[in-house]
Amino acid sequence: MNTIFFNKKTTIATFLLLFITVTNVFSANKNLKPFKVVVVIGTQWEDPSSYVVAIPKPTGKYSGYDAAPEVQGATDFHHLTILLKSWGIPFDIIRLDQQLMDRYMFLDMYDEPKYGTIIWDVNKSDKLLHPDYSIITEMVEDYGIGLIALSDRISQPEIQSLLGLKYIGSWESNTKMEIISEHFLTKGLNSPFEIDEGFDGHKQRQRVELQNGAKVIVEQGGYPQVTVREFTSGGYTVWIGGDHNYLFYFGDIRTLLRRAITWTVGYSLYKTYENEIIMIMDDPGGSQNTYLEHWHHPALTEEVIDKYMIKPLKENNAVLNINFVPGFVNDKKGRLEPTWKEQYVDGFGVKQDYVSGKRGYEKGIKQGVFEVMCHGLTHMQPDLVSKPGWYGAPIDEEKAEVGWYREFSDTRRQKEIPAAEQLWRMNTAKDWIMEQFGKTPLEFCAGGLGMSTSYNNNTVKLAGKAGFGWCGWKEGYLGKDMVILKWEFLGKESPLIAPSLPDAHNYGITYAPEKFAAIFEEYPNGRFISINEFIGYLHANNSGKWADEKKLSITLNYDSHYCRYFAEHPTSWHLELADWLISEKGTPKMNIDGENINSGYSIIKVPEGVGEHTVKMEFDR
Repeated sequence: MNTIFFNKKTTIATFLLLFITVTNVFSANKNLKPFKVVVVIGTQWEDPSSYVVAIPKPTGKYSGYDAAPEVQGATDFHHLTILLKSWGIPFDIIRLDQQLMDRYMFLDMYDEPKYGTIIWDVNKSDKLLHPDYSIITEMVEDYGIGLIALSDRISQPEIQSLLGLKYIGSWESNTKMEIISEHFLTKGLNSPFEIDEGFDGHKQRQRVELQNGAKVIVEQGGYPQVTVREFTSGGYTVWIGGDHNYLFYFGDIRTLLRRAITWTVGYSLYKTYENEIIMIMDDPGGSQNTYLEHWHHPALTEEVIDKYMIKPLKENNAVLNINFVPGFVNDKKGRLEPTWKEQYVDGFGVKQDYVSGKRGYEKGIKQGVFEVMCHGLTHMQPDLVSKPGWYGAPIDEEKAEVGWYREFSDTRRQKEIPAAEQLWRMNTAKDWIMEQFGKTPLEFCAGGLGMSTSYNNNTVKLAGKAGFGWCGWKEGYLGKDMVILKWEFLGKESPLIAPSLPDAHNYGITYAPEKFAAIFEEYPNGRFISINEFIGYLHANNSGKWADEKKLSITLNYDSHYCRYFAEHPTSWHLELADWLISEKGTPKMNIDGENINSGYSIIKVPEGVGEHTVKMEFDR
């Protein structure tokens, strides 16, 4: 047995070498961050149950700027949730008005980071639960988690210190934001930044003083508005200034935020929409066309559907998303019954042939040019008996009142529909549509947009509970995690939603069927997609983690309910790597579900199939 003897100097030197080696490995691992974001807010989430994200109500404070004197509630949190959902970037939310900040909100039980970056959007308020902001300092400086702070939400000294800034205040300004330094965050952006059309207003410019190594990359009137900072821990910080109410109405700011996520994490997988359009038509199957005088028209027949709808859709490789009504109110029998078996002459002397129409719609569904959605059960009031009463009423008197043809808000009697009744109608409508057309709808749209709005009876919230993934035309995201009301950035960060011509209803096609195909001339470069494709991307549950210093794995998880479109269709995502990651680790070799790809890594095409898919990258250094 050989014995090795160490003198004192050798022992110290060996220990120091070992310490340096371990420290370097530890430091390098700080850049190995998971792909998930956490949004930290203050009091901006008005729903006490943390489920419905809505545009905040007016604050009650006096403005003096506009005709409406009240100050609108802040929209930054609402916009953030929409953007992150639109891009398919996974995120959690911490609200400091209801949660006590703890370091294990950011770390797992093994003291490893749960998130790659923190989006800091904490407004100044005395309603916060005494948060310990030094925890954020620890996360960035010791654990290398990134930090992206927004606008004037940086009143906390600890946050300012991490950003390398001293916050002074904000004042109104109409000068534009301009890029003054090249950086990964600003590459290819416009300078100056331009606000979206229709959003000019009184905008605040933030004022800060630089401290402790922050670098300015965007200015507004000589004042810093976007800054960056790097830490030896691997933590990266970004501050994006501007007015928190208008911040994301700048397209370049939206792109900059998305890149800030990439830069602070090191990599990102996200979805964008360039020319995608969701075309929608309402009402097939509804009985209002039979009874409502000003909306009276014959149901579309198989011949009209085939010639004027299916044919141009096929020629343009397009999809029409249709809000179907599966239940028919039979006045003669005084009851509800399934639609699509009705053939009769209505009170206006017009033949209604729902049987022929069903054959046409089935043909379009089978050929993949119609997507099935839900327009409620009947498009009519649940209570048609109570005074003033609809059943048996003259067609030119009570039946002519449009309030009877709103299902989820009693606009005839000016009251709401109870939650249990709404849920029964939603669930029954889903079941009947499945029986009628072989498809379970993922989108719900209340007929005539009549909805109950109180918290307990909120129609949109109930639609989320019923398992729908999107509400209305533009009402927003529905999920188990949250409901987001009043969607923004359509046609920009999300697909454009467009009405079918000539009037977004089968009513218009009845009288001017030749106008339906004109939409393809209006959007010559558009890709008219199924709304279920969009819903699938919104509900994708993606994640990313490092196996070691060279191996990165991104998992795409497609739920079999919300992402069912992907069962038979491949998906496409953008993969973005930060410049510092490429510089540090080189160019990765990649495979998707075990198949090597050699076409670069900016666009990731994933094979069809629900469940899990894996993108694996191995870096060359």
